[in-house]
Amino acid sequence: MEPNLPRICVGFYLTGDDFDLNYVTAKLGILPTNMRERKDFPVSAMAHTSWELETEKEFSKAVCYQFEKLIRELRGKEAIINELFDNLNLEVIFTVVINMENGDGPELVLTKEIIGFVSAINAEVGFDIYVD
Repeated sequence: MEPNLPRICVGFYLTGDDFDLNYVTAKLGILPTNMRERKDFPVSAMAHTSWELETEKEFSKAVCYQFEKLIRELRGKEAIINELFDNLNLEVIFTVVINMENGDGPELVLTKEIIGFVSAINAEVGFDIYVD
């Protein structure tokens, strides 16, 4: 265990009203870590369909390490992601989740390579930070 390092997880999500999750998996050629259909949400006003690819929550000193793991899996699939975005009316989102203790936060740097990839697939990036 690394007590002074935060735990970080980065997720990649394709979300939309209602779309065929198996079609997205086949197009990308990547097995998702999770999939949720609109009917699986307890609150219908917030319901959506979601194809998810997430890293493990790991002790790390910088968010870019987990981010780069996802990009390695997704690189070369930018055209497919953009096609899914356009044809299925999807949102493309990265979420960085950080769990840390009293100010022992990680570097919150997105390298120009990460920014370039995020831009190439029309994605948003969100940060969820939890301090114990």
